[in-house]
Amino acid sequence: MPTASLSSGYLYNLFHALGISKSTSAHLESTLAKPVAVVLLLVGTILLARLGGRAIRKTLGRLRRRTALTDPARASRIDTVSRIVANLWRVIIDAIGVFVILSTIGLNLTPFLAGATIIGATIGFGAQSMVRDFLSGFLMLIEDQYRIGDVVVINEISGKVDEVSLRVTRLRDADGTEWYIPNGQILKVGNKARHWSRAIVKAQIAVNVDIAEATALLDEAIREAVKQPALEGKLVSEPKVLGVSKVTANAITIDIEIRTQPLAELVVERALLEVATDALRKGDMLPPSEP
Repeated sequence: MPTASLSSGYLYNLFHALGISKSTSAHLESTLAKPVAVVLLLVGTILLARLGGRAIRKTLGRLRRRTALTDPARASRIDTVSRIVANLWRVIIDAIGVFVILSTIGLNLTPFLAGATIIGATIGFGAQSMVRDFLSGFLMLIEDQYRIGDVVVINEISGKVDEVSLRVTRLRDADGTEWYIPNGQILKVGNKARHWSRAIVKAQIAVNVDIAEATALLDEAIREAVKQPALEGKLVSEPKVLGVSKVTANAITIDIEIRTQPLAELVVERALLEVATDALRKGDMLPPSEP
């Protein structure tokens, strides 16, 4: 009998233990077995995808915090990789969950997979840009071109990297505008957060001032300025007075160069320009004010 064939299920045993007759228990089990299984699979998929992604980010996050004390650059790379791996984990688990649920419902996946292959090939021709985005994102990650937190220039757009995925890079520019750039459309990248930056201080003197005397004064003032505590840890080279870079009817511009830690050039430029201007003012070498 059908009832006997269904008398071994956990729902049947549950209903029968509650005092429901065997035939009714068997009927309820046959009616509710698949919906209950689908709900459990759906909840399990969601929990596994979300908790797994959170566990990946938490585990790599601990590694990033330990690494940040000794190697901030590597810590930034770990942060970027953790986000991508967590997102990839969720996509894979969600896809597996969908196929398992469809199989549980009773759908024959063989013709579906065969059709999906044809459909996938068709879509592939129309989605070449998306495939290119993912491939470019993967290569960018392997080559470590930039990380979250880096200040970069991508296709003439300058900004801070807020988010990186295999498909798109999100930048925040100086005006606060958020830019979404598909990785496949990135033709060139300039990273301002690697190795060192270059600060250029442009000091102006009056045209009647002796250039050699002004250069010596600036060199002495700047070399003293780099010793101040505010610039400690921001410099990677000694300052160098390059010489005259521009001459106008009212002023002569003298350039001073110094290499700094990545992204510290603006702070150093402001500090040294203030010192240079103050030294030239005391030496009465500043150009006349424009009317």
